[in-house]
Amino acid sequence: MKETTISRPMMHYTVEHEWIDYNGTVGFVGISAFKLKGIKKIDNIKWYRYKGAIEKGTLIAELHSEDYIIPIHAPVNCKFLGSNQKLNGNLNLILESPQDRGWVFFITPLKFSGQEPLLSREDYQKHIRLKKVD
Repeated sequence: MKETTISRPMMHYTVEHEWIDYNGTVGFVGISAFKLKGIKKIDNIKWYRYKGAIEKGTLIAELHSEDYIIPIHAPVNCKFLGSNQKLNGNLNLILESPQDRGWVFFITPLKFSGQEPLLSREDYQKHIRLKKVD
């Protein structure tokens, strides 16, 4: 499987390895290549449906692989808008292009005070370097 290392330009990360790329009032959400390392195939996605406002950290979906379940949480307070339709019939796009075309869902962020800031690309790189040492 060919994997691309392209990343979206405005990405921010959570310490749990979700990323969000803002495009105006929409945010595209996915899982970092670091978190997906070693996974060969995505078998399915289990969705948790929510209406209205969703709090940061709420479980939105789970990626299921043979031996792994990878949870994907809301990286910010938001409203769920939909899933990536390009994944229909091609879940491995998440593995092939994890930080670009393999985004999982999109949201509209809500601006409530008190949200913890997300990690910049540089801060996330430091975070995963520390994880490799653990």
